[in-house]
Amino acid sequence: MKQFWFIGVSTGQSMIMRLFPVWAKLLGLQDTRMYGVDLPPGVSGEKVRESVLRLRDAPNALGALVTTHKLAVWKEAADLFSEVDEHASRLQEISCISRNKDGQLIGHAKDFITSAKALNLLLPQDHWQNHPEAETLVMGCGGAGTAIIEQLTLGQNGTFPKRVTGLEFNTHRLETVCKQFGSRKNLILDPADKEGITAVKKITALPPHSLVINATGMGKDLPGSPVQNGVVFPQQGFVWELNYRGSLEFFHQARVQQESKQLTVHNGWNYFLLGWASVMEEVFHLELTDELMGRMKEAAKPLRSS
Repeated sequence: MKQFWFIGVSTGQSMIMRLFPVWAKLLGLQDTRMYGVDLPPGVSGEKVRESVLRLRDAPNALGALVTTHKLAVWKEAADLFSEVDEHASRLQEISCISRNKDGQLIGHAKDFITSAKALNLLLPQDHWQNHPEAETLVMGCGGAGTAIIEQLTLGQNGTFPKRVTGLEFNTHRLETVCKQFGSRKNLILDPADKEGITAVKKITALPPHSLVINATGMGKDLPGSPVQNGVVFPQQGFVWELNYRGSLEFFHQARVQQESKQLTVHNGWNYFLLGWASVMEEVFHLELTDELMGRMKEAAKPLRSS
């Protein structure tokens, strides 16, 4: 039996364990099963490298999706890949591992592409053009947060938020992102604090129609929320919780104010589906057309509602 690896934190709890057999039937991949590799947040680089080596040397392992450890895979194991795509090289992360025709590993960073598709589903067309004073706050500058920051500073359909602010608790990570994108005129990168005080102040100061994103992993891989209770969201703002499962404290904080502040609140369900489908496109050498993505979304609906 062939294996499709999932390198994450609590892989057994992920919806993909139930969803993949449904998608496998749809795509004619019934000879493949999911194989979860659980590594805690902050795991040693040696353990990350060991996992990539095991995948490389397993003849039945076709490839993998990497979640929390995508930055660590780049840092600790980039030399194990015969090639990496331009996004992986630029963002210094590997979120997808596939094989070439000779069985060698290829590293991909899919967050840049997935975040663009997810943002197009989340925000109305010409949102930034229609609301030129609106801003974005991204809490967490890991792989997903950095990709979203890059998308928003490059522009969505040729338009930009007035300002993009990234908050990050990890000093080394903040310095890395500063080196990558610090020269962009509409970007501010600031340190976050454990208590969430800075985040509360930043959110409270946001103009109407602004976008607030939780890309910290808190509420799924880590307990709690990046902001304190009592945070005031921007009027008619958009709130995007990148997690789709877990305690989702931040998501529920926003839902409390959804009516009074006229918020549009999204969790990470579409991002989850797009992310997995994009990785499967590389691992199984598929062409992920809009029509096929639509069929995969429809197939996933019964599981989401169950």
